Amino acid sequence: VNMVEGLVTSFGPANPAEMSAFISSLSPEEYTQITTLSKSELSADLVSKQNMYLSYQGATSYGLSLFHTLFNICNVSIMIWFVRVYEKICLNVIRPKAGEEEDEEFVLQYISTGILSTAELSILQAEKETEVYAKRARKMFGFVKKMTNMDHNDKKFLKLYNRLEKYEDICDRMEVEIGSYLGKVSEGRLSHQSKEHIRAILRAVTEIESIADSCCNIGRHLKRKMEANAVFEENILANINSMYALLDKAYENMQLVLKNQQISEKELHESQSIESTINDKRNTLKQKNVEDLNENRYSYQNGVFYMDITSECERMGDYIINVIESLKVKPD
Repeated sequence: VNMVEGLVTSFGPANPAEMSAFISSLSPEEYTQITTLSKSELSADLVSKQNMYLSYQGATSYGLSLFHTLFNICNVSIMIWFVRVYEKICLNVIRPKAGEEEDEEFVLQYISTGILSTAELSILQAEKETEVYAKRARKMFGFVKKMTNMDHNDKKFLKLYNRLEKYEDICDRMEVEIGSYLGKVSEGRLSHQSKEHIRAILRAVTEIESIADSCCNIGRHLKRKMEANAVFEENILANINSMYALLDKAYENMQLVLKNQQISEKELHESQSIESTINDKRNTLKQKNVEDLNENRYSYQNGVFYMDITSECERMGDYIINVIESLKVKPD
């Protein structure tokens, strides 16, 4: 404080510490006059006091600014050496909730700013938003995989289910927003190529929403299984996880295609091969389920939940390949 006082007194208009004493020396009438009237309306003595008052006022402003600046500089100079210590303290005091993600709320990242000056840029925004949309849907699939492989008596099970439903609601809203945005873009003058591009994005958006619905449907099957207090046998879990592994490969291809916005013949055949494998796997598991039920390897109730989940996985594979096939095929 003394340093600030000395600097402002030496280089500024007055000593800010003397302002209080100066104001105390004024009568209420004098103070009112010098703070409300112009110089032409004041006597010579009051003009002098008004000038002094303005000098003190300026000095006080400079002093406060200088004090604030020096305070921050001193703070940084001292605390910069203890950043890691503060980090550890904060992490111990404010523990992040397990499983919490950054995108728990409905927020569009690319098309919230409105239609751009050219249709091509607007379509590019929609493409990027669709890629984000697909990532959300895959996070839902991640929830489903965790729910399948955890004890349904675990408190985290219902938390994951609630997050799954929340994400499903977000995905529904994203579909509407992206579709409405592209509808507005299509009202402008577009080339035939741009119109076809918009149709492809709209088809992809619809299929991604169906993927999200499938994830939520699997979650509901698992919740009904929990309410029935049913427990899957190890071989059922292994078979379901093998379906999930195939879907993970399909998801990876879909996200890569959405990022590049085009697909080669080789990539398309690879994706179609994965989808075909998923179909074959579902048929094999369906047939094997009948045999296992006849041999009483598990309960009929477990077999129903098992087949419901397997069938939903197969439908999800269909939706994923539909997204991939919606994009333009480029030559190898």
